[in-house]
Amino acid sequence: MIRGVVNARREAIVALRVRGPSGTELDVDAIVDSGFTSSLTLPGAVIAALGLVRRSGSGALLADGSSRQFDVYAAEAAWGGAWRLVLVSALGDEVLLGMRLLAGHELRIVVRRGGEVTITPLP
Repeated sequence: MIRGVVNARREAIVALRVRGPSGTELDVDAIVDSGFTSSLTLPGAVIAALGLVRRSGSGALLADGSSRQFDVYAAEAAWGGAWRLVLVSALGDEVLLGMRLLAGHELRIVVRRGGEVTITPLP
């Protein structure tokens, strides 16, 4: 089970450890974003610190209606007690955890400041 908390802006936040190809690991606070269909976004500074290698480019239509092009990287995320390969989108300044990473899990959020966030694997 992965646990987190709802912050003052009513964002569901979970701590996530990510690892680059050389073994460098960083802890990040990820915002759970049910409108984001991929796995994970990381800011450029985190991508550089992890030494991630560009895999491809992609594009997306964002919630505000704008279209963006971005680079895609591969990394590993500590997820449910094991390392999981994830595709990382270099998009924006926030860490977003998307629906692809949540697939096969139940997400529960108590939406109030300090409320509990839990991500539990489905049977």
